[in-house]
Amino acid sequence: MNYIDTDKKIENIKSTYVNKIDPMNKYLAFGKYQIDLKKLKGGKLQFRSKKGYFVKGLENKNLTTNMRNIIDKFISGQNIDYEDVNNLNDDEKNYLSQIAEKCDINDRLRIPSPKLTEIQSDINKFNVLRGQLMAGNDNIEMVKEFKVLLLKLSNTGHIDKKEANEVFTMLLQLEL
Repeated sequence: MNYIDTDKKIENIKSTYVNKIDPMNKYLAFGKYQIDLKKLKGGKLQFRSKKGYFVKGLENKNLTTNMRNIIDKFISGQNIDYEDVNNLNDDEKNYLSQIAEKCDINDRLRIPSPKLTEIQSDINKFNVLRGQLMAGNDNIEMVKEFKVLLLKLSNTGHIDKKEANEVFTMLLQLEL
């Protein structure tokens, strides 16, 4: 019975490399862009616009087996399991989340980006430290960490520079 199941998987994967709507077209719609099926069969992911131009911000990438598995499942309309995503390293997760955002398929392909989770963690820690400062805690190490996070989030654009300057001014006035 295992032999039959693996044969079905192989058939599904082979069928994904043919554009079912237009078999003569070597491109397959992938969100608002297209992917080159011939390159995909060779293990490389290449995006093109609807008019056939390269897509800025989505570089060509050789696929690992884990990434290829996810792309194949996505193309064939299968569900992408948590284990599939969990097998990816951070670079692959970042690339797939970039693809999902750029191709406008976030609703169908949700890959948590490690960069996003790091920023979210910084924002959460910033809010906790801000609350502690407002409650009257003036621990020197905590104030130092708050200032570093404020500067980091301000430089990345997650906190408005004007607001960050006002907070720094307030901290100077409080001699913290």
